[in-house]
Amino acid sequence: MKGKINTKTIVLIVVSLAVIGLLVFGINQIRTMMSGASSDVEPQGVTVVLGDDGKTATITWTSNKESMGKVEYGTTAASLVLMSAESSMAMDHRVLLSSLQPGKTYHYRIRIGEEIFDNGGIPYNFKTKADKPDSTPTVTPTAVTSQATGSAIICDAKTDYNKDGIVNSFDLMACKKDGGKVVATSPAPASTIRTTTPSTINCDNNTVDYNSDGVINSIDKINCLQSKRR
Repeated sequence: MKGKINTKTIVLIVVSLAVIGLLVFGINQIRTMMSGASSDVEPQGVTVVLGDDGKTATITWTSNKESMGKVEYGTTAASLVLMSAESSMAMDHRVLLSSLQPGKTYHYRIRIGEEIFDNGGIPYNFKTKADKPDSTPTVTPTAVTSQATGSAIICDAKTDYNKDGIVNSFDLMACKKDGGKVVATSPAPASTIRTTTPSTINCDNNTVDYNSDGVINSIDKINCLQSKRR
């Protein structure tokens, strides 16, 4: 009869509505469970502690539930090919990144299981510290200007007292001017000088400290020439 709804049709409609309701409820429950799981392990308070040498960085974060994560990182946001992972479950997480380049920008994200956490779809980033300059002071050797014996300054024949880059008689004069005392070297025996014929003395190749000032130099050559005239 027209106008009447078939009982079988009504039953099918009711069953269909019930099945659809159960499916919707189940999907919502699954979403809720998954959302809860993600929120429990989601990294909170993500920070970076940079090493002073510019070669290390430590990524830290916390979670509401114990988990074990890893950090995927690289020098570009599109190439996070390096990885460092935790070795145990924890709620306070620390992952060390090593062998980094000083003064370089790195991008990273945190992976926990199959889930990826970053800065709203964009990898986090940090820049390592630059190389520290060598703080060791450079010591420039300087000439010793005097040697103390008691209260007296002893002038030697090997020190550039006037700091002109040449060790000569002017250095002894500078030392004596500052109150130093010249220690003379032992001159050649007088007998050797007396027995040498003046005409045979080679003043150009003189090896005698004629003025006993501790240095054989041009002044001794002058004294040598004077001795040849006697």
